[in-house]
Amino acid sequence: MNGSRLVKIAVLCVALNLFCMLYFARNNPAARIISSPFHAVVQAAAPAANAQSHVTAIAVSGSQSIGTFHATAYQRTWGTISGIVARGESVHWLTSLPHDADGNYKYTAEFELIAPVQANKNSVIVIEAENRGSPVFLAATHELSAGGPPSTVAYPQGFGNGFLFDHDTSYARVQWQSGIAAGVPENAQGVSEVIVRDFGRLLAGRTKVSAAPNFDPGAYRTLILAGISQSGFYINTFLAEGFNADPATGRGVFDGAIAVDGTGNWLALNQFAKENDSPEFPYLVPNGKPLAPSELLRRPQSDPYYVDIANYTDFYRLRASLTDGDLSRPAKMRRYDWPSPHARIPGGHATAARLGKCNNGEPTDVNPISYAPYLRAVTLELERTLGVPSAKDASPLPASTLFQLGPAPASTANFNPLPGTEMHVPTTGKDDQPVGGVRFPEVEHPVGRPVPVSLSPVLTTSIGETCGNMGGWQPFTPDELAQRYGDQSKYVKLYGDSVDKLIAAGYLLAADRAEMLKTAASLYTAQ
Repeated sequence: MNGSRLVKIAVLCVALNLFCMLYFARNNPAARIISSPFHAVVQAAAPAANAQSHVTAIAVSGSQSIGTFHATAYQRTWGTISGIVARGESVHWLTSLPHDADGNYKYTAEFELIAPVQANKNSVIVIEAENRGSPVFLAATHELSAGGPPSTVAYPQGFGNGFLFDHDTSYARVQWQSGIAAGVPENAQGVSEVIVRDFGRLLAGRTKVSAAPNFDPGAYRTLILAGISQSGFYINTFLAEGFNADPATGRGVFDGAIAVDGTGNWLALNQFAKENDSPEFPYLVPNGKPLAPSELLRRPQSDPYYVDIANYTDFYRLRASLTDGDLSRPAKMRRYDWPSPHARIPGGHATAARLGKCNNGEPTDVNPISYAPYLRAVTLELERTLGVPSAKDASPLPASTLFQLGPAPASTANFNPLPGTEMHVPTTGKDDQPVGGVRFPEVEHPVGRPVPVSLSPVLTTSIGETCGNMGGWQPFTPDELAQRYGDQSKYVKLYGDSVDKLIAAGYLLAADRAEMLKTAASLYTAQ
């Protein structure tokens, strides 16, 4: 066979192959064009029988420059993601929802992303599981006040202390709660777990979608899922139900997780609601037993490095003792007990109107201790543990640090028992301060007593019963303070010595020292 004939056969084969490919693309519904208001891209989808859930499109509603942090220009982008939940997902009542021709349920949800203008400049991103639709974790770490959905939230100029951005960390959130996220139906709230998982997959660069021109969501190497209170319960539910596993690979979507006030508690969503014969709602089942670490983290291939944080009041309202001493805690987990309240009111004094039905409507002082600087340290140290280059100089995460526990009180006036289960609370020492745990300066050198630990009524019967998250406070009188410490300057000196010990032990960042000393001075004079 001569060379000319070989060439002709080769050309014929190529042409035939191209014809087959074009015929397949035209006649197979698995090959489709995905369009957005901005542009269109060609995306080949798997056959419907093997389709996977994923975010299908991003519609950007707006963006704004938010300034320069650590010599890097940042911008905030917000809008809506659209996606599909494929049949076969572990979502209770999924089959009852409307489906497209391929058997997929379609959803939309608002999102926001705060990241460098230059995409892929940061390697790590914190993705917050919202609390009642608001960025509570961002507000706590940045010490700012902001609430509401991405489309209407108003952030202060400079984003508070700018903590995440100053440490080369991006931030994002996506709506998940039924009644807030447009695409999460009340009767199948497990859809939210698919949304959060696939939003993470998107930001990890594992799925591609159509998006607005000049908008690149980036592809992050390290993802941290974070939340406080209700959001911490959501993270526990998400992990325990197995949604951190990428459906394409089986490996983890989120590399790390921080659940402040999580303490093993879970929400009445999806399979947990089914197993407990409960209607679905985004809060605690009143007598639901917290999950042990071995129940929460039981998938080594996909489990994240998990940080669980219990505040002092959590032992009185959220049954935190049931997960405090569990010996099943895996190596990739830390538990820290903090002497701060679950929730506080800046300034420390709450009027009857602000407390509503708490404390029988009587005005009371509330525990003013803030855990914000400790949360910043944990966040940065978790990044270091996960190998984030920008956090390489941070301290390692300290070992788990727990309260010393003793018998629970017999009275339920300020304590929420679990019927049929033995409960415990932290023992207390001098000045009614808890024994053990992370030793905040406010515990070592107090300016008041945290009594009662939780305000009545201490209940978990509904999403609105949160009085027990706040603690009472009995401030020392000026004469008592003078007798103990002499004057403000001497108190601040003692406080600073405690801060230095905590910095050396890895519980605080040196960068927070100066501001904490200002806080100490104001605490002293506020009493």
